[in-house]
Amino acid sequence: MAGIVKRDVEEDYFGNNSINTKSEIHAVFRNDPLKLLSYVHKRVEVYTSDKKCHLGWVKTIDPVSENIVLVQFEGDIPLSLTMVMGHTIESIKIVNEQPIFKAKLDRLFLPKTMEVSTEELLRQKMKLKTWLNKNRIPVEDTNNNSGELSVANALVIKPPYGVEECFSTNEIILGKIQGLIKALPNDLEEWD
Repeated sequence: MAGIVKRDVEEDYFGNNSINTKSEIHAVFRNDPLKLLSYVHKRVEVYTSDKKCHLGWVKTIDPVSENIVLVQFEGDIPLSLTMVMGHTIESIKIVNEQPIFKAKLDRLFLPKTMEVSTEELLRQKMKLKTWLNKNRIPVEDTNNNSGELSVANALVIKPPYGVEECFSTNEIILGKIQGLIKALPNDLEEWD
């Protein structure tokens, strides 16, 4: 019976079957994505190899490194953020399955939105169109009443018309237009 390899199979805390052989398969190919997802937005206790217990609400789990981001809340306010390294995790226990902080966890790392008046948006839009036209960039309004600008049908700029609101699959065009937006002078109206 040459060629048969005896394998010891055990299951880890993410539900992976760990096969102990010399050609072991990386954990990312063994992870159960639904099992990983089942921890997100839940309060857990994570026990690590240094005999510590980390308690918090799971923001996310990296499926490759198995790192877990935990958030501690005081009342409704996020108090601290802890990243538990995947290679140190020995076990995970769900303490609270109710996703009561789901909305707060989802908004944690989003950029702050600012309220801009319709008049200010229109002024920004016209200023950007003028700047792009001065630089011989073909720009026009899209036809979907969203206030978006289109550059040569290759890039879209959404309100409030900043660098982060540029979208394109062409990285070269994206970089050039973002560079122009960064260079947009404050006193453009005075140039004429």
